[in-house]
Amino acid sequence: MTPQGWVRKFQLAFSGLFWAIRTEGSFSVHLPAAALAISGAVLLSFDPGRWAVLVGMIGMVLTAELLNTALETLAQAVDEDHNHHIKRALDTASAAVLTISMTAVVVGGFLFWHPFWTWWARTMTS
Repeated sequence: MTPQGWVRKFQLAFSGLFWAIRTEGSFSVHLPAAALAISGAVLLSFDPGRWAVLVGMIGMVLTAELLNTALETLAQAVDEDHNHHIKRALDTASAAVLTISMTAVVVGGFLFWHPFWTWWARTMTS
């Protein structure tokens, strides 16, 4: 593939990303939550392993949301008559977002628990 072909692929990918962020309401929850988690990780001086898990979880949640948005958009284009098979597919895609989001919260609890309480103990004894 030529360099121009790669540039075009990235342009299209970023166009899709920014369109989804502008139009999908769930990003107004996911992006601030990601920013809060990243801010907490900076303040608590996460080690590289914790950073890897945190960034991976954020990436998985955002990827699931993007795939769900793509499926919703495709479903609207294909059938506007509320086909029950399409509804099941959309509900299942939404369940995938819910599942990975809940998993991210639990993993976040494990990631932040020890660094937070270590920071808290240091703060209270200083």
